Amino acid sequence: MNDESSAVDYEQFIPRETGFIFKFIKKDNQFIHTFIEGKLIEKVGLCPDLVIGRSLTGFLPADQVKRKEVFYEKAWNGEQVNYEGSVGGIHYLAVLNPIRVNGETVEVIGTTIDITKEKIREKQAQQMEKLSVVGELAAGIAHEIRNPLTSLKGFAKIVKESVTDQKLIPYLDIMLDEMDRINQIVNEFMFIAKPKENVRFQYTNINKLLRDCIQFMGPQANLKSINIELEAEVQINLNCDGNQIKQVLINILQNAIEATENNGHFIGVSLEEMSAESVMITVSDKGCGISESRFNRLFEPFYSTKEKGTGLGLLTCKRIIDLHHGSIDIESQPGEGTTIRIVLPRNRNVESMLIAE
Repeated sequence: MNDESSAVDYEQFIPRETGFIFKFIKKDNQFIHTFIEGKLIEKVGLCPDLVIGRSLTGFLPADQVKRKEVFYEKAWNGEQVNYEGSVGGIHYLAVLNPIRVNGETVEVIGTTIDITKEKIREKQAQQMEKLSVVGELAAGIAHEIRNPLTSLKGFAKIVKESVTDQKLIPYLDIMLDEMDRINQIVNEFMFIAKPKENVRFQYTNINKLLRDCIQFMGPQANLKSINIELEAEVQINLNCDGNQIKQVLINILQNAIEATENNGHFIGVSLEEMSAESVMITVSDKGCGISESRFNRLFEPFYSTKEKGTGLGLLTCKRIIDLHHGSIDIESQPGEGTTIRIVLPRNRNVESMLIAE
């Protein structure tokens, strides 16, 4: 290839709005960037001054440098290289095209495009596939467990009423409590299998619902000297299933209490209007937080951070919020605490919400 044919119009490589183009050369056994331009640069936390004239070690962590140098070396050796990566929550696809003159690479042009939306859709599709499998499994398990469980519970009550040795009563109470716990787990399975069957939408005073949840969890919080504080400046009514939203909030408060050490911390609960169409409920704690490895798997079926957890709690919460066409977002830092934000539509047509599912 001669010099004229190697001339490149760089503008044609720059993706519109969703990417950037960059160039690098190899000098003194280091890859030095000579050009970068595009609107995705700022989104990934970079700017031209940080990149131009620098090697990868000048602006990237060591683990990313090691990985990318492999791709850079392949491109410098004449290969076209495609690879995916992520920075600051932005997923991208990069393509490296070597420019060669007389059989030698003189520079490499890289183009990067934002594929975050595609990755989110891919993850959602995988999640729906998992839920479909879990739903089928849940329905079968729940059916097989519920029938014998009903018989066992009935016989245990009969024995309790007719037993003459009072020393046996506490043991029978424990049996009944454990059967109630099994039944609760079965109900969670049934909800995952057929979440719409028990949805009952009606206008609900969310302020009162929050107070009821806090009062319900109060004794458990008091055992650890934790105060649960509610901040709600406005009265809000939502068209929702109050019982299911209460289930979500109690589950979240339970997790917050368990994560908070017994040293007088408080858990903050707030209710605020986002707009005329939506409201947000926030629950914040100063507990142990969630590690990155666990955080990435929070909504997976049967994955639990608790020793005796079923892994259905947060999954059930998400299913309930999804049924309400809302969203649930979790932020957490190990050792610093966790904040959970639930956004719910204020007024939605109930029939259309159910049909849409």
